[in-house]
Amino acid sequence: MLTYFLCNFAKSVKVPVARNLINSKSLSRKKRNRLLAKSGVSFRGESTVTTPFFYEFGHISIGHNVYINAGCVFLDNAAIKIGDNSLIGPNVTLSTASHPCDPVQRNTTVISAPITLGRNVWLGAGVVVLPGVTIGENSIIAANSVVNVNVPENVLYAGAPAIFKRHL
Repeated sequence: MLTYFLCNFAKSVKVPVARNLINSKSLSRKKRNRLLAKSGVSFRGESTVTTPFFYEFGHISIGHNVYINAGCVFLDNAAIKIGDNSLIGPNVTLSTASHPCDPVQRNTTVISAPITLGRNVWLGAGVVVLPGVTIGENSIIAANSVVNVNVPENVLYAGAPAIFKRHL
């Protein structure tokens, strides 16, 4: 708890320290969010991030009244933006990083592209969102789907890869 106490006086906290503290200590939502903010994650209001929660760099912007459930992994090499009133189920992966298919470049190059979730988006349990994807307002992604294309507003997508199922 001494480390957490010392972090209260710091203007910023390194991501590994913040990630370790929020995942290993029993902290209130307010204290967890304060640590996340000091490591680069921005909040636009009251939101809940349930532990364990894993992220790399803190390039994450979370809107008002967002709920992020347990076990989520955000590979935030590029920006991740989450709109107001969004729900993210357990074990969701938002990955802004990928590698080229060419075997010569695969181990030396990282491709990054931002992920944007609109307002009132619901990602079911185990969803994977790949780099460069934008999910429109009020859309739902069914559990265990893999999203590799942009999703328009007010639709339900499901499957691996996720495809259009119906309008909402």
